[in-house]
Amino acid sequence: MEGIELEGLLSHFSEADSSDRTYALQQLDSFHHIRSAIQEKTGRKLIAHMANSAALLSLKESLLDAVRPGLILYGCSPFQESYGLRPVMKIKTRILSIRRLPAGTPVSYGRSFITRRESTIAVVPVGYADGYNRLFSNNADMLVRGMRMPVVGRICMDVTMIDVTEVDAISEGEEVVLLGQQGGGMITANELSSRIHTIPYEIVTSLGNRAKKEYIH
Repeated sequence: MEGIELEGLLSHFSEADSSDRTYALQQLDSFHHIRSAIQEKTGRKLIAHMANSAALLSLKESLLDAVRPGLILYGCSPFQESYGLRPVMKIKTRILSIRRLPAGTPVSYGRSFITRRESTIAVVPVGYADGYNRLFSNNADMLVRGMRMPVVGRICMDVTMIDVTEVDAISEGEEVVLLGQQGGGMITANELSSRIHTIPYEIVTSLGNRAKKEYIH
């Protein structure tokens, strides 16, 4: 095309995170053939890149002139093996209010959770409008003082409830960690994604604009 000078060429693997590398290697071979054909036609050496996070870790043949890490920038592995990566992202909030409820009390919409004993329930100001998936209803934990506290009842638009009965002298304003480390406790994106049958990419990118973000160097 007139007026356009081609500097580089890129592509993307469709299953670099698969244990069977056959198709990924076929894609890479096709990419090399296309790159060679274009370079021969134009007489220019093209900058080439194709490797995403999974390919960076498992497909060394794909490390060309540049790479495109994504998930591993969060310290998350696209595989079961950690590859020595350490999570760097933390999502935290503070307890908004505390309610002491007798046994037999329903919590949140739909009465999907009913207390079986006298319980202490904490309300945290994070809901699905903030990107905390509604599928975590009765299906996830949060950390308080480094201990796991179960999410109870359905997650609401703006709040989520956790059962903190096991925490002594709990008070409003205490820190709650949804993702990351607190004391000796850790909740990872891989754990959360497995609970709702999705991928860790969705967990680390779902945080909404309402949350205050801090970047620590």
